[in-house]
Amino acid sequence: MELHQSWGGSDRCGGAALRNPFVDGVRFVAVVGVVLGHWLVTAFVQGGDGLSVDSPLRWMPGLVPLTWVLQTLGLFFFVGGFASARSETPWWVRLRQLVVPVVVLLGCWVLVFAGLAVRGISQQTVMAVGYIVTTPLWFLGVYVVLLALRPVVRWLDQYSWGVLVPVVLVFFVPYAVWWAAWQLGYALARKRIPGPPLLVGGVVAYLLLVRFGGFPVSAVGIPGAALSNLSPPTFAALALAFAQIGLVLTIAPVLTRLGESSTSRWVNARALPIFLVHQSALVAVSLLVRAPGLSSPPDHPGWVWQRLAWLPVFALVAWGCLPAARWRSWRRAAPRSVPSAPAPAAAERTPVP
Repeated sequence: MELHQSWGGSDRCGGAALRNPFVDGVRFVAVVGVVLGHWLVTAFVQGGDGLSVDSPLRWMPGLVPLTWVLQTLGLFFFVGGFASARSETPWWVRLRQLVVPVVVLLGCWVLVFAGLAVRGISQQTVMAVGYIVTTPLWFLGVYVVLLALRPVVRWLDQYSWGVLVPVVLVFFVPYAVWWAAWQLGYALARKRIPGPPLLVGGVVAYLLLVRFGGFPVSAVGIPGAALSNLSPPTFAALALAFAQIGLVLTIAPVLTRLGESSTSRWVNARALPIFLVHQSALVAVSLLVRAPGLSSPPDHPGWVWQRLAWLPVFALVAWGCLPAARWRSWRRAAPRSVPSAPAPAAAERTPVP
């Protein structure tokens, strides 16, 4: 079993590895969204005390709508819930599959920080680098907790109102936003879920929360802003997650074909390693090179085009880092496509498992 199976790319069931092309398509979109989102909105700016973190969203509000598309964490938890419903892998095995590459990654960066300290790099630069490298790891902590809550998720799945429990919990535990998306994914493993109501309801709720609830328009945090929809997640983040889930269910046939493509299969086989190393690739290039689009202030439209030109370099460095973040157990199995779960309501004519 490969590491990516802990993220639902495939799993062992009855001695065979299962794949779901629709879920693979959604996961592909989620991975690409998170990676591009971080690479496009994270900037290191050189100052008198070293590097600091900035964002083009602070200077160019017109880019904010892109965050509604590129902030795809809800989709990650959605496919995670589906994978949990189909999985027979023990919780402790999944925990090990997640912990080992994280420890390897952090160990490498400890060595880098030691080298930076020897070179006399400023404390501000070290703090900025550490923040960017480690911040995404909160995702894995929430993921592990939801895996451990599988008995509760399974019990709630017996009732049509089950998803309302994590929705209400958001009032008290903001990170329950991701549980709600997870619960929907778990439900998809046994029944069809209509996409258009979720899409329309999520969009309307997001607009109302932004207009009348005082929530930020941006789906991600902006340096210097008083509030963020992600730290901690808000009801606006929940509305966006439901809207995105509704959208992918509505266009299920398209995502099924995407999930069957060779590019999607390659990304799905490396989903967790890509998630772990993509920020490290950004940081490595930014530390080694001083150039427009890397260390220049992201305060003008030209910076966006400069940053786009660096994306292939980030991708190449990330690809080179992947072997360090991949880990296989002694047992390996090649995935194969088999029918598994009901199709979304919008894909009744498409053979989506």
